[in-house]
Amino acid sequence: MCLCTDIQRFSLHDGPGIRTTVFFKGCSLRCPWCCNPETQKPNIQEYNKSGVIGYYGKKYTSRDLYDEVIKDVAFYKGKISYEQYEQITSDNIEDIPGGVTFSGGEALLQIPFITECLTLLKESKIHIALETCLYAPKDNLLLSLQYVNLFYVDLKVIDFQKCNEILKGNVNEFKENFNLLLESGKPIVIRIPVIGGYTDNPQNVEDVMNYLVEIKKYKNIKKIELIKGHNLGEEKYKSMSLPIPKFIDVSDGFLRKYKERVENLGFYTNICKI
Repeated sequence: MCLCTDIQRFSLHDGPGIRTTVFFKGCSLRCPWCCNPETQKPNIQEYNKSGVIGYYGKKYTSRDLYDEVIKDVAFYKGKISYEQYEQITSDNIEDIPGGVTFSGGEALLQIPFITECLTLLKESKIHIALETCLYAPKDNLLLSLQYVNLFYVDLKVIDFQKCNEILKGNVNEFKENFNLLLESGKPIVIRIPVIGGYTDNPQNVEDVMNYLVEIKKYKNIKKIELIKGHNLGEEKYKSMSLPIPKFIDVSDGFLRKYKERVENLGFYTNICKI
């Protein structure tokens, strides 16, 4: 059994092609800029939206989840023939017409509870992507490798002390899991959130750049996305009577320079503004 806050259809920003994105409850980090605060805790939570009372979180069995996402199978395969679809490999990510993306919260925490869903999607040859910060048990990551075709990995704060202070996480756990994922050969897209006052300071930028130098030898890193912070989650914070995150806006010029530095290391890089 798992808890989901939303199953978002016709998603265009959560993987290649047209996706159905599943947002799970429960996260191992507490990022101050989080735009999905309703996914942080692993339990059902009440909200109040202009006097309308509701709840964040709905229970699904693994089979129920599969039955829900398979409704969109026509979009996953697009207008190409079945034979063409069969020839697409998970390595050629730009050619994928669509699929299912598991997000959160931290999707890796849910892997043991959705194996039937993952198995059925794999048997149906549906492309599976997973968005993760990699702060999760190693066994969960190992299990996910049997099913997931493409990983989106957040690269946030590299310094051990700052990671603990800002994210409430252990960066060594991230590095150990990322090394395992890199060695697996699975296609990876790295997402770097560029958040004013948190991840844009010179030291963290240098830490990230140095880490990218360490891992650039791996050919399964398909691209890097720089993610600009936004306030699209503000209404969710209000609905739960939580303090609204405050962070400094990052200029387009800063993002362009960051992008140039990453590209100079040999990575295909995009700036993403949602």
